[in-house]
Amino acid sequence: MNAPAYKVKKILTRPLLKFAKDIPIHVLIEGKMYIGKEMRQKEGEKKKEPATLVDVVNLDTGEQCQVICSAVVKSVLNEEYSGDAYVGKAFRITKLGRAAGKSYDAYGVAEIEVPKSKAA
Repeated sequence: MNAPAYKVKKILTRPLLKFAKDIPIHVLIEGKMYIGKEMRQKEGEKKKEPATLVDVVNLDTGEQCQVICSAVVKSVLNEEYSGDAYVGKAFRITKLGRAAGKSYDAYGVAEIEVPKSKAA
């Protein structure tokens, strides 16, 4: 007996698409950036602010994922695309690593054109 085929209406949990130094990711941003849940802290640990997340499609695999937006990526998207105009656009984002004397990683962010075969 064959099991019925079910159509997914909405993905409720998404895997995290992580950055690796000097390896670009190619994503289509599906919605506005949002603040994630507060994480429980271990006793004695400094409290961390919740992460800024964005839902994306990994254009290299077609998988729906989440990306943690670093302060740099968040700032670039907000400065270059007012009113959340980055939503529905595709980007190549590359973690470049930490520059000497800096306390954060640099990122390369470029808007890209998606080939028609990938856009469907």
